[in-house]
Amino acid sequence: MRIFISADMEGATGVTSIAQCDSRRPEYAFGCRMQQRDVLAAVRGALDGGADEVIVNDAHSHMTNLDIGEWPKGARLTSGSPKTLGMMEGFDECDGIFFLCYHAMAGTRCAVLDHTIDPNVVYSVKLNGLEVGEIGINAAAASGKKIPVALVTGDDAACCEARALWGDTAVTAAVKKARGRLAATCLGPEETYKIIYDAAIKAAQLVRGKKAPVLDFAPSWIAEIAFLKTAQCDVAATLPFVERLDGRRVRFGGSDSVEMRRCVSAVLDLAGTAPF
Repeated sequence: MRIFISADMEGATGVTSIAQCDSRRPEYAFGCRMQQRDVLAAVRGALDGGADEVIVNDAHSHMTNLDIGEWPKGARLTSGSPKTLGMMEGFDECDGIFFLCYHAMAGTRCAVLDHTIDPNVVYSVKLNGLEVGEIGINAAAASGKKIPVALVTGDDAACCEARALWGDTAVTAAVKKARGRLAATCLGPEETYKIIYDAAIKAAQLVRGKKAPVLDFAPSWIAEIAFLKTAQCDVAATLPFVERLDGRRVRFGGSDSVEMRRCVSAVLDLAGTAPF
């Protein structure tokens, strides 16, 4: 059994500020340490829960945050960018998926560092009429291959977002309680290590027993993106498969949810080149 881990940073233990997630800032070293510790807890839990191999995709920013030097046998790291599927690169080669250190979607009240993919570009994303964040977008991509998302870790808002998608079948591990976008009551790393480790064991066992949830998402999809700036919409609308709806919004669709993930990334990457 092979487990895929998509590892972001904003939802890591102790992380509450933009500086802790920004490689240009001295506080970034703390963010990396906390992300690394949370990921290692999940890796070891997955292996002890029956996984033969764990593939970790570094999924934050430039995707070169994790240090493979401490990793146990059976763990693999996909590092660097760009990647065809971005945060989900390599998921289709695995049996189950964990989302580590994730955060809530843009606009979520009382959620640490809430955003959707790019906080400088995206106001909101809808798939088939449902507003989603990275948890929903990436889970929808996985649904195209019938691969379950077995574990989500992050703040309490991210875990709540996961439960809204999967209900009681979702296995979540909250490492902090949000007090606002830039504040949280955080559990200590020793405590969160055990919480994540135990949750990863449970999640891996659900994957092995074929009881982990696959998101119910139709293969045919329509995405609607609202941008922060009209210039971003100007640029995105140059793509031939994109329909402009108004000053801020575009719409596009297809029949393959894996291709959906690629299309969303392409539209947002291009929109991000627009001058403010």
